[in-house]
Amino acid sequence: MSYHGNFFDIESQRLTLWSILSSGSSGAVEVTKPTIDAMQELMQIERFWAYPGFEVMGQLQNYVNAHQPSLFHQLAKNTYDVLINDRHRKQAFKPFKTNLMQLDRPNVPHSNELVAKDRRKGSNKTYFEVLIVHPSPMDYELLYRNSLATFKTERDEFVYDILFVGNTADAITACLANPSIQACVHVPGYVCDNPKKNGSAGNDSFLHTSGIILDDIAEDPLFGLTRALKVIRPELNHYLISELPPAELFPETRTLFDRVFFHIDPFQDIHLALLSGIRERYITPFFDALRAYSRKPKGVFHALPLSRGTSIKDSHWITDMLDFYGPNIFLAETSSTQGGMDSLLDPRGAIKQAHDKAALAFGSMETFFVTNGTSTSNKIVMQSNLQPGDIVLISADCHKSIPYSIMLSGAFPIFLETYPLREYDLYGAVSLSRIKQVLLDLKKQGNLHRVKQITLTNSTFDGLIYNTQRFMMNILAIKPDIIFHWDEAWFAFSYFCPLYVGRTAMSVAAQLTQTFQSKSYDERYEAWCKEFPEREDLSDKSCLTSELMPDPKKVKLRVYSTHSTHKTLTTFRQGSMLHVYDTLFNRDLFLEAYRMHTSTSPNYQIIASLDVARRQGSLEGYERVKRSIRLALILRDKISSLAILAPFFRVLNDDDLIPKASQSNSELAPECYQYADIGRLWGNAEFVVDPTRITLDVSGTGMDGSNFREMLINKYDIQVNKTSRKTVLFIVNIGADEATINYLIDVLCEIAGRLTTSKNRVPMTVLEDSVEQIIDLPQNRQFHPSFTPYSSEVFSCIDMRSAYYGAFNDKNIRFVPLNNETIKDVMNEKKLVSASFITPYPPGFPVVVPGQLITHDILLYLQKMKIKEIHGYQSDLGLKIFTEDYLSSL
Repeated sequence: MSYHGNFFDIESQRLTLWSILSSGSSGAVEVTKPTIDAMQELMQIERFWAYPGFEVMGQLQNYVNAHQPSLFHQLAKNTYDVLINDRHRKQAFKPFKTNLMQLDRPNVPHSNELVAKDRRKGSNKTYFEVLIVHPSPMDYELLYRNSLATFKTERDEFVYDILFVGNTADAITACLANPSIQACVHVPGYVCDNPKKNGSAGNDSFLHTSGIILDDIAEDPLFGLTRALKVIRPELNHYLISELPPAELFPETRTLFDRVFFHIDPFQDIHLALLSGIRERYITPFFDALRAYSRKPKGVFHALPLSRGTSIKDSHWITDMLDFYGPNIFLAETSSTQGGMDSLLDPRGAIKQAHDKAALAFGSMETFFVTNGTSTSNKIVMQSNLQPGDIVLISADCHKSIPYSIMLSGAFPIFLETYPLREYDLYGAVSLSRIKQVLLDLKKQGNLHRVKQITLTNSTFDGLIYNTQRFMMNILAIKPDIIFHWDEAWFAFSYFCPLYVGRTAMSVAAQLTQTFQSKSYDERYEAWCKEFPEREDLSDKSCLTSELMPDPKKVKLRVYSTHSTHKTLTTFRQGSMLHVYDTLFNRDLFLEAYRMHTSTSPNYQIIASLDVARRQGSLEGYERVKRSIRLALILRDKISSLAILAPFFRVLNDDDLIPKASQSNSELAPECYQYADIGRLWGNAEFVVDPTRITLDVSGTGMDGSNFREMLINKYDIQVNKTSRKTVLFIVNIGADEATINYLIDVLCEIAGRLTTSKNRVPMTVLEDSVEQIIDLPQNRQFHPSFTPYSSEVFSCIDMRSAYYGAFNDKNIRFVPLNNETIKDVMNEKKLVSASFITPYPPGFPVVVPGQLITHDILLYLQKMKIKEIHGYQSDLGLKIFTEDYLSSL
């Protein structure tokens, strides 16, 4: 058995080894050699966890030496049962019992009465672990355990245990492997050990993708390790036990650590600080205030008759609503902004505190809650940053709220085409070279100063992730004060996993802030300037393919991120967050836009759930995201490896979804199955595929994506939303578990089994008509000259607002049917100019906007795709276009 084997990570390997121990010696005369080998391997990695502890491992070894397989099996089985069911994550305060005492005995079922008593409210407390990095862990562990135990009481809100490591490599491995770790205590003097010597070699490349190299940590293990852990697990609290007197501490020390202790009896303060750090993340200011408000008796002489359920509980007709929702939601439903409540439009109390905690969790300068979904968050960003006449670059596949809000602002968008995936009727992402081409052409025209903002969707609906840092560096080299708006509607979860560092808006903003302030970057920039003389005008074609470096003296970092928090984190539908990292932040303009688009009657339940989503992300986000990645890779592997599925289903990977030039040059196979390997595989690739987004080619079944989706929900109760003619998208979110993954695999196997018999095969003619025909996706938007304020051979921008309001007069518009006759007219150079947005589902974004020419490829796409839902198209009337008389009058 190798150290890594084929396991996703050390945590998965650990549970597998415990499973072997729990079952390997059942009924045996002696503990078997494979079981002993598994135990020896387990002892090498169990040190990264505090539970069950070295006493349990030592007792298992004692049972082997004493030839007592039944007792070995009992202890191993009890331990595995606790670990696999996470029962140790909720513990009652039992000061005089050790883990070994509880596990090393027959597991007698409790009576219902005892179970109820043991699980009474407040008896079980959430358990976490504390990593202590100490130069002499073996010599000091017992001292720390006994000293901290002195101060633990049943009044503590949480229960914790400690584990020791003696070097930076082990500390990093522990934090990556063990999500129960919530805090680190540092004692200076530890070293940076060789990662290959202790089994953490895979983490070297993992850290490199996060901008961290272990060799750099060796120069200053204390500060280097702490900085590294703040990148890969930013939620952790860090405490320092200093050997220096307070006056001799470096200024950076107090900013780097949450608290600094000194060697004179620090243990009580350490204990209190550990609990306080967890408490700070656990507190949900608005959710707590709302619960407290709901428990107070109220007389309501204002709006909301259903507040406190008064209009429901004595109703003769709608009491089923109370039965369904329960009383708490009505007790918490109020329009009050007093009595502990707060105003979303002018937060100064609980909501403001919740905003501040969210900003800390996501790494922004400021964060704002939005209760109308990310559609409204996008409108706020556009309204606050854009003026009439500004140029804004947007990806052509952006959510419809973005062109809508740009139209309202009066800015002129340039639609950046995404590369097409014609075989699957999917759109990819916008290449970096395309963005640079447009910006450089604008600079050549003398219009670069008009460019205010660029908006890109990351990740895309289909899971394509931009190399955010690489894109921002190159774009800032051309336009150093541009505003970045990253629509991360599907990407909120990524902030809690180090794999995505460098590919999320706020993490990159923080990284670039440090980069541009460093002397090393100044030196690299000066060297680059000498090697790249074209930097002055950036007119050389090599700029499109070369990596550019921005001038740190000119850069103004202005970054906005909008999250559909409800899509990937635990919050109610329409819950959204807007994150700001803007060094030129105009608060007055932003708040004006925020209040303009925010309801004066926000739903308090949505606000409270956003608060709770932040809490969960801060305390268990890393664990849940890592688990969802593991489950997604299991699903990918199962679908790819099961022979029965091969004729009908295929998981699309990087080769299918990303052009070769934009992929990683890693030699690893894209089907890699280890946590650390994912970062190595991604490297510095322009785009990567999110492992939690599984695009499944279902064309082998003879069904198109829409019909396959309908079958899944109607027959198997499996919900998916995104489809194309050939594909169905499965998203593995933080709520997924192994049972749901296994059920999906079982369903796919059943479908494949049914299709295997000849009588259930779909006729080839149906397959050819519905699935096999490749349809060109619309590209290269063209606009009527009257609505095109700026253009060149490289780009065209559009005045959507003029076109949109021009359609308000019925005399200016007419309708044309979507038929072959219309297509013939267009192919004979008849100009049709759209008077409305046209948004087909799929793909779910406007393929036509007001003022855009409706070309023959658009008409063919809408006709041949046989799309059932097209917003902006009325089947009884046709497509809304401008009359020729109106266009000639412009």
